[in-house]
Amino acid sequence: MKMVSIRGSWEKVLLKWCLVSILVLLPASYVWAECSPFAGLASINEIVDENNNKFIEVKRLSTSLVWPSSNPWTLEFCLANGACSGTLDLPAAISDGSLWLVRYVDKNDNPSINLAGMDIRLMDADGRTVDYVRVGNSSTAEDPECPINSSELPFDNELEIVGGESGKYARRSPDGSGDWGLASGASDGKDTEETTNDENVLGPVISIGDVTVSQGQAATFDVIMESASARDVVIDYETYDLSAVQGQDYEYTKNQLTIPAGRTDATITVPTLRTGSQDAKQFYVLLQNPRVYESPADTVGSPYGRLATQVGVATIEPIISRLDHFEIDVASTASFCAPVEVVVSARDINNAVIDDYTGNISLETTSGTANWAPGPSGSLEGILSPDPDLDNDGQAEYQFDLSDNGSISLYLQNTTSDSLRIRVSDLMLGVQSTSSAVRFQDFAFVIESVDANALDIIAERDHEFMVRAVKRDPSDSSRCGLVTEYDGDVNVEAWLERTGNDAGGSPPALLTGQGMVSLPDSPPGTSNLLLEFEGGEAPFSLRTSDVGQYRLSLVDNASKFVVDEQGAPLTIVGESSIWTVRPDRFEVEVTDNPGATDAEGAVFRKAGQDFELIVRALGRQGSSLQSYGGEGNPQGAEVTLDLLQPAEKSTGTLVGTTTLQGNDFAGGQASVMDLSWNEVGIIELTATNASYLGITPAIDGRSGPVGRFIPDRFEVSVESGELNAFCSVSAPFIYAGQPGTWLIVPELKITAYGPGNYVTKNYTEPGFQKLIHSDVQRVAPISDNTAENLSGVNYPVSMALEPGTLSVAAPGVMSFDFSLNDRWRYQKSVESMVGPFNPDLTVQIPNVEDSDGVAASGAVTVSPEAPLEIRYGRLQMENVYGPENVDELFMPFSAEYWNGSGFVTNTDDVCTAWNTADINDPEDYHSLVADSSVMAGGLGGPLVLEPNGDRGTDTLIWNMPIWLEGDWNQDGVLEDPSATATFGVFRGNDRIVYWRER
Repeated sequence: MKMVSIRGSWEKVLLKWCLVSILVLLPASYVWAECSPFAGLASINEIVDENNNKFIEVKRLSTSLVWPSSNPWTLEFCLANGACSGTLDLPAAISDGSLWLVRYVDKNDNPSINLAGMDIRLMDADGRTVDYVRVGNSSTAEDPECPINSSELPFDNELEIVGGESGKYARRSPDGSGDWGLASGASDGKDTEETTNDENVLGPVISIGDVTVSQGQAATFDVIMESASARDVVIDYETYDLSAVQGQDYEYTKNQLTIPAGRTDATITVPTLRTGSQDAKQFYVLLQNPRVYESPADTVGSPYGRLATQVGVATIEPIISRLDHFEIDVASTASFCAPVEVVVSARDINNAVIDDYTGNISLETTSGTANWAPGPSGSLEGILSPDPDLDNDGQAEYQFDLSDNGSISLYLQNTTSDSLRIRVSDLMLGVQSTSSAVRFQDFAFVIESVDANALDIIAERDHEFMVRAVKRDPSDSSRCGLVTEYDGDVNVEAWLERTGNDAGGSPPALLTGQGMVSLPDSPPGTSNLLLEFEGGEAPFSLRTSDVGQYRLSLVDNASKFVVDEQGAPLTIVGESSIWTVRPDRFEVEVTDNPGATDAEGAVFRKAGQDFELIVRALGRQGSSLQSYGGEGNPQGAEVTLDLLQPAEKSTGTLVGTTTLQGNDFAGGQASVMDLSWNEVGIIELTATNASYLGITPAIDGRSGPVGRFIPDRFEVSVESGELNAFCSVSAPFIYAGQPGTWLIVPELKITAYGPGNYVTKNYTEPGFQKLIHSDVQRVAPISDNTAENLSGVNYPVSMALEPGTLSVAAPGVMSFDFSLNDRWRYQKSVESMVGPFNPDLTVQIPNVEDSDGVAASGAVTVSPEAPLEIRYGRLQMENVYGPENVDELFMPFSAEYWNGSGFVTNTDDVCTAWNTADINDPEDYHSLVADSSVMAGGLGGPLVLEPNGDRGTDTLIWNMPIWLEGDWNQDGVLEDPSATATFGVFRGNDRIVYWRER
């Protein structure tokens, strides 16, 4: 893609800019435009005023915006004192290059960037303003022809200096088209040089593509996210003029786009208008404010996703007509007494019908007589003018409608001219065609349908017709009547005249009271049909066994019911209107389909897995119509889906060959092997031909229930949770042997996927979700991943996992939460007396698989955060001594842990509760005062013992859980802590340690 600039006379200015692939073409009016025609396609995006890194960043909002280094876009900035930089070239912009272009400025330049006050102008190669920003009150660089308040500059362009203080970083937020903000430094992040300003915004990169359409076609922009979201993503969008003018070349559109949860794409559609202009015109769509809503009550939304290309450019090309000629299909003979059918179809150079032709045509007869009216159906999709046509001038106009599929059927009523031709012209393009001559006769056969179904002729269903011999009243040419002389058996020649669209299939037959006659494709040269006339009318039936399009021709040249003045028999001829014989229906079959009708039905395919579809064109009796698809304009079928179960949920997308072309059919049957559906549930497929060779009603057929479809796989993401410390007032810890809980419960997000990154949202609908909590396999750890005991083996661990809970987090997304009742424990034994360490545990999730066999794509692990220590602890009680006659004796105790070299008081323990009721005390020589409390800095009590006056020793054993037990006698067995209280060793008031009498 290349942007070219040609400098020279004002005539050449009109050609200055062209994007080779997208072609920004500007009319002469843009030479005098105030601002650049590219305003809105690029912006000044960031200004950095660091001492050693000064630059101005420009963002291209569309990859279609390019320029070469030989003819670059430029910047100019001026400071508050009036000093200006002059024009500064920007790097070349190439279609597949970076969207962010940086112009560096040396700190020693004079002037240099100064966010205390400056203004900056971005200019195209002709020096016209594309964007402008003012920092503070500086305005020297402002273009008076494109001022700051110009409506042609769509983005914020004023940056206030709060409190007179300058910052280091100025940038737009959101990136590219947002408002300006000023940041002082590290607290607000550093520069975002050559990348987005939205790097801290959650979500994927979002982009919009360009599109090229013809006048009158809808411009459909593809909006793509790099990955899907669990919530709907909402994006604002609005259209803006380039060379195209809203309301004249396209319809102004402003709305919100929603990319549904689980999807990565959506489209924006903007109608364009058919103007007849031979110039290409352009407009653009600007994306802004991508966001998600956290709940129905959320009316603001949270920013989500980073816009890369946020402008999609639409090029409206002049209509390049494929029209080569018109085919005018009309009988060679007709009656003054009945209208003759005229079929007009727009054809290309290969004589194929142009099914999207929407031109305005004129209709006229060479005789300048006759009137026009809608054909056998009685109605038209487009506009016939005049209607009714009563002026007998042979002239009318018709505006084709897209639903005409390039072909219309009209009636021409002529009562005055013996012969004429029909001329059809495209009023805009001048393409003109003329029919062969049509002869009108006083005496003729008129062949009309008398069937209850009018001219809706279905293969394998007999259709009733009437032949009427009619004549014009010689005394009043406006009056016609039956030739009643036609009475009795009449032998006539009968044959078919097949149209160019006829498939060449089995010929039909005519049934009369005298038998059945198969019709040839050319005049037989002798009578081959016996008609039974009564009063000028003879009935017959048309019997068909295949599709076709033809007219019936009849000739009577021997009956002598009508003679000339010399008594010689007159030849009476008649031609029917065009008969189109269509299929009755399609039979739609899905190979190996079990036809599930509810969520308990058998599985058919995984979402995204191919299956075979067979479509057959059938007649009324159910036979395959062998020639279907072999028409001159080959007929096929469109395959669509309806969601049956779960009702009114996501319909997903049917992928593969959904348009069956005529050449896909053989023997009336088409088969495709590449269909797939990306959702979960039960669907019904419908094959439809909306207009067989231009006639209605539509032909369709339904498959019945197809399914059940299940997800392709599960993907599991992990929020590992966090282990809960026993005590976390200061340094968090838990004792070895002590059961632990979760501070934050681990969560598994289990997403049901179809093909690629598509989330099958229907999976979590009632009945279709086959995953239950017990299908989430978990393997608890039996040891720490890194810590070892004294034997050098990984520290033994036990974990009891209670059943988790499975809930729906979003359509297609489930949340499996571990239980708050789960317990984990670092086992305590004499072998585990090691210094403190941080836990390192892993719960294995080897498989997640539902009852249909849908499984996770791989194993995952849960490794909870563990900001705590495992401490090998014990409760230490001190032996005490005292006289038997003191009031009280105090026994200290404390919580200790092994620090790797010895036991120390666990000063972080302010959580262990103690109760004297748990002490086994004989109380032979004292009474224990009942008490309970909680450790303070690792210290408890002390215990209060009241001597009873007798001398002796009591042993107190405190019944403690294993995490406060110790190997007190070094026998390899953990035991409850104990201590002795000895009474009578000390004498009352003195300090004598030992007393002995002699």
